[in-house]
Amino acid sequence: MRSRQTSPVDLEKKVKAAFGNFVANLKRTTPAGEKPVLPSPPQRDLYQCAMYLHGELTRANVSYYFCGGFACINVGMTARTTADIDIAVPNGAHGYGTLLDILSRTPFIQDKTGTLPADAHYFYVESSGNFVEVDGIIAGFMAFPTLEQANVVRAGQQMQLNFLEPAGLLRLKLSSWANRTRRLGPKRQGDVSDIRSIRGLLISNQAKVDLKALTSDTANGLKDWVKEFDDLKEWQKLDRAYQG
Repeated sequence: MRSRQTSPVDLEKKVKAAFGNFVANLKRTTPAGEKPVLPSPPQRDLYQCAMYLHGELTRANVSYYFCGGFACINVGMTARTTADIDIAVPNGAHGYGTLLDILSRTPFIQDKTGTLPADAHYFYVESSGNFVEVDGIIAGFMAFPTLEQANVVRAGQQMQLNFLEPAGLLRLKLSSWANRTRRLGPKRQGDVSDIRSIRGLLISNQAKVDLKALTSDTANGLKDWVKEFDDLKEWQKLDRAYQG
């Protein structure tokens, strides 16, 4: 006997009800004066969200790559969890516009209570009742490479998902490290773990990265890192000529 599928209207109601309970629980468990922190969902929930985005963007013929913590876990061998997924697409109506259209529909939802950032989008994982935050990024903005510049590798479930390759992830992480507020904030430990893991992976693969050619925030981030951790010799395993 074929199971009854949830109608779009019923699913929308289900998502709204689940999200209302989710936000209420966050408010209840967050200490007074502190900002709510989204709990990290299981890896299978992250993959379900990623596969949904992959399917929708592929049908729309929009290129993309995953970056951020989710990518570091999958291609950077970082041993940590993450509460969100970062995905970059081209600028324009048939790119970022398409992504925003996807994020505006169920099973995505936004918070209107002021508890969570109003511009963030959350994917409802029906099988678990959890939510995954999705951050859409315009490829080519700031340190994020365009799709033409990016070296993309496939990994994840059935090797379908597109990720920015490790050296590109490392450059992005170093760019973020230049932001003093971020490196002293709640994402510090995740960034430290990501940078060390990706660097170690590249070194173990005997990869070379032209650190001397880094510019702007990426170059400044590396200088700030070396100044704090005093590990220039480790970086020189990627570029012997780099002097900090």
